[in-house]
Amino acid sequence: MKIQIIDKTKKKKFIEEVSYLGLDAKNIPYLFIRTGQETVRAYSGSLTNEEIMKIWSLFPIEGVGLYFGKEFVDKHGNKEARLSLDALHVLKDQIKGNIIEINNEQEKNWFLGRNVELTIEQKEKYKNIHGFVAVKSEEDFLGTAKISGEGILMSFLPKERWVRENN
Repeated sequence: MKIQIIDKTKKKKFIEEVSYLGLDAKNIPYLFIRTGQETVRAYSGSLTNEEIMKIWSLFPIEGVGLYFGKEFVDKHGNKEARLSLDALHVLKDQIKGNIIEINNEQEKNWFLGRNVELTIEQKEKYKNIHGFVAVKSEEDFLGTAKISGEGILMSFLPKERWVRENN
């Protein structure tokens, strides 16, 4: 798999695509690297672009830096971007927008890998929020979701982070 160092212009554009979270590109000092067609990784080490590419040419690596997010085209042809759970935790102090807080029961369903239906009160409170959101319970970010028009959070929590249901 080929990797590509993302230049400042494309980095700024990616940050703008996730600006629904209130992020500012000036406050994100990482080097962005694209692996594959959609995956964006953030690197904060001391290697230069040239050193990273030289290492990659010798040892094809995919996992340079932290999995930061995805940039993709949806089924309707719209370009979208979302942050990973790890990126939410790294940027937690900078995220100011599109945050949906869920209760303990909804959190249990979230970690079981289920989509979460908002309560009537939550639907009213978050009626002006559309698209991707950061999902939070108390002080912790739980991941990203896309909110439907019916008030359902469609989870992007990876399967390896799901909790098994006790029978």
